[in-house]
Amino acid sequence: MNEAKQQATRTIRKEIEVDAPVEAVWKALTDGQELARWFPLEARVKPGEGGSIFLSWGPGCEGEAPISIWEPGRRYAWTEGKPGDPQAPVVEWTIEARGGKTLVRVVNSGFTTGSAAENEKFDSMDYGWVFMLVNLRHYLERHAGTPRQVSWPRKKIAVSREQAYERIAGAKGLFAEGDPAHLGSGADYSGKTAWGETYHGHVKFVVPPRGFCASVKELNDALLWVTIEGVPGKLEVQLWLSAYSIPQARVDDFGRHGTELLERIFA
Repeated sequence: MNEAKQQATRTIRKEIEVDAPVEAVWKALTDGQELARWFPLEARVKPGEGGSIFLSWGPGCEGEAPISIWEPGRRYAWTEGKPGDPQAPVVEWTIEARGGKTLVRVVNSGFTTGSAAENEKFDSMDYGWVFMLVNLRHYLERHAGTPRQVSWPRKKIAVSREQAYERIAGAKGLFAEGDPAHLGSGADYSGKTAWGETYHGHVKFVVPPRGFCASVKELNDALLWVTIEGVPGKLEVQLWLSAYSIPQARVDDFGRHGTELLERIFA
């Protein structure tokens, strides 16, 4: 029985070191305007235990949750799902100073097991938290205090995740030359996009067949994240650009080119 209970839920644990003071990190985690500069598209926070946090990536992907822990400069958490449910998902943040930097930990608990949809939700969140923490660090270390510009081309597809990854990371995919997906995490890259622009920067991570992330110096050190989300039969390829202080026309151009690319390779 105890073993069955232990297998009923799973927990994601991630951490990252950020070259920023605790005060700046705390604000980035708990202020609505700051959250929208690295995490959702829109956020609102009513601070304090008993308060709430609202996060939105657009209609159908948004929600508000009560804040269950609030220890300024140290720890806070919000609880999702039904009030009082001991297995309700919880997102808990802790931060601590470390040698002039700040160690950030996030624990996302309450994932059930069993079905393909439940397993996909866990795997998707496990992967997604990697990007969100990378974006948090990138924002605070490179673009602190700057509003974010987002472009998010995406397309529902009928092929498998492995086939989708092969297409988007292949020679006729996002990069015609020098695709960062074929390099290891931490490598420098220089590549030419399918629409002829040269990008170079730093590979943040590569997780085939789910996606990869790299910085783009030509877009003022933006972050480009490729991800393939959903369960078999309901997959979606997404190109996510987090940019700061570039002409909006360049953000719009990325969206247009990205949409055209996805339509072409997943027609």
